[in-house]
Amino acid sequence: MDFSNIVAVIRDISVIILCFVLGIVAIVGFFKLSALVDSCRRIIGGIDRIMSAISGALNSTSASSGLLSGISKATSFLFSGKEKEGN
Repeated sequence: MDFSNIVAVIRDISVIILCFVLGIVAIVGFFKLSALVDSCRRIIGGIDRIMSAISGALNSTSASSGLLSGISKATSFLFSGKEKEGN
């Protein structure tokens, strides 16, 4: 076996090992990315539940009227003071 055959065998073994390592890295990367997507999906689902709970609380008539009443009482001192000065 001459020198060029030895170099070719070493090159072939190196390419095979490199492909094997890259395959392992690709599989591990896929599982990590899949876990990240699942985590994002759970976070978005939690945010959706929170927003629908808030929306449900604001859409009820008693909560809406109470909220609007509270906002009007909180801002009434700003507008009532300006109206008295202008009259």
